[in-house]
Amino acid sequence: MYLAIIACLLILIYTGGQPTKRTYEMICFYLLGWASLEELEAHIEKLKAKSL
Repeated sequence: MYLAIIACLLILIYTGGQPTKRTYEMICFYLLGWASLEELEAHIEKLKAKSL
């Protein structure tokens, strides 16, 4: 759980936008092995596009 929170903070720095609850869920799913790296990267790219 703490790793996911730290990752959300790093995403905030990278995207310039605040991570959503869905972002936190995607990170947790990735850490649990339920989501692939490609799915996580696609979600982060969507956040980055929205913040521009």
